[in-house]
Amino acid sequence: MIAPKIHILLIEDNETDAILVQSDLQYAMGDQVTVTHVERLSSALVLIHKESFDLILSDLTLPDSDGIATINQLREHAAGIPIAVLSFRDDEKLAIKAIKAGAQDYLVKGSLTEGVLARVIRYSIERQRIEESNRKAQNRFQTIFEKAPLGIALVNLKTGKYYDVNPKYASIVGRRVEELINISHADIIHPDDLQSYYYDIELFLVNDLADCKIKKRVLRQDTSVIWIEISIVQFEVIANDEICYLCMIEDITEHKQMVENLRRLAVHLQDVREEERTRIGREIHDVLGGTLAVLRMDLDWLSKKIIAEPIHERIKLLYQLTGEAIDTARRVSVNLRPNVLDNLGLLGAIEWLVRELEQRTNIVCTLESALSDLSCHDKNYETNIFRIIQEVFINIARHSHANKVDVELVEGEDDIVITIKDNGVGITESQILNPQSFGIIGMNERTQQLGGKFEISGTPLQGSVVILRIPLALTALQEN
Repeated sequence: MIAPKIHILLIEDNETDAILVQSDLQYAMGDQVTVTHVERLSSALVLIHKESFDLILSDLTLPDSDGIATINQLREHAAGIPIAVLSFRDDEKLAIKAIKAGAQDYLVKGSLTEGVLARVIRYSIERQRIEESNRKAQNRFQTIFEKAPLGIALVNLKTGKYYDVNPKYASIVGRRVEELINISHADIIHPDDLQSYYYDIELFLVNDLADCKIKKRVLRQDTSVIWIEISIVQFEVIANDEICYLCMIEDITEHKQMVENLRRLAVHLQDVREEERTRIGREIHDVLGGTLAVLRMDLDWLSKKIIAEPIHERIKLLYQLTGEAIDTARRVSVNLRPNVLDNLGLLGAIEWLVRELEQRTNIVCTLESALSDLSCHDKNYETNIFRIIQEVFINIARHSHANKVDVELVEGEDDIVITIKDNGVGITESQILNPQSFGIIGMNERTQQLGGKFEISGTPLQGSVVILRIPLALTALQEN
């Protein structure tokens, strides 16, 4: 395949220099190039609009133009064509000015060789192609930046300075683009979230993380408050080693409100369920349990009065079955409503759970407590803590295959820490993250209602560890 010829526009008012340059070009590139020669800049500008050129070779000193102004006019009329300057002056400062003005190369007349010319032609054309590609990429980026449905800003996180902000970002935070450029990134954050914002940013910068996401409130100028999620990634290093970060924000106020509504609904349903459990548990204990107790007493009386067989044996069997029914009713009643909380308090109820697990499963259980008492201002909090520990014990009995469980209660600086360890098979990461693990989801939900933290982890064949942290402010220990 024959390569297309390189079409060069030569602007040179000195006829001798023009002939020498054309001769050198023909010698260097042979029939790969065609040269069109003009003596004036005005003539060149006319040709540029009529014909297509791959390279412009131009003297700086022309009859109708002189110096850097020549390059400026060529750039204005031929932005997509590479320009190489021809000059009789071997002047480094002038060469730098020419390059800054947009020329791809600076050539000194009289020192042109075959290799220099070939290099200049190819390098200039390639350099222009790269620059044009970069310009197109920049334009694409700017279009995406301006029209993106996400709020985008370029920020120096160390100083908080905005370098650039797109309209969507300004719209979300309720400010004008010009205003944001003159304030700090932290100035849009709600005052109550500033401390946590600075902490999160410092953590991101100190640990040199690749990216992070933080959720904060924004105080808009109209005094309205919204929630935003900020996604941060390192973008580029600019002058003076300053790092520019790409910050993308999304208004999550509606989502946040929806989650809060669902949480309130979950709390309400949980309270309703606990009340229903309490009612059913009391009915089973008081009504059914009482009736079964009376029935058992009457069967005991009958067994002493009627000694004739086989009726006596039948009464004894009914007496035994009634006793089992009473035990079942008591166990169901306790599971429905932890009345041990009312009778023993939270610490006593935890001790009862430990003993009950040991008796029911034959798992060796130990309880170590550095607390002499444990109670909460709100009885619903105590119920939540009881239910969380109860659910942990149920999971251990069903899934762990453990034969030993250790429970520890200690008081920290800001919270009460309850640690439960077993020596079973160990829960896996996939089990913890499984959306069908409703027990873990329920425990997490109850812990969030307490404002505490729930952690669960496992090591294969070495067991699992559950850590429940309860804010000290919820307990009555501070008053002691």
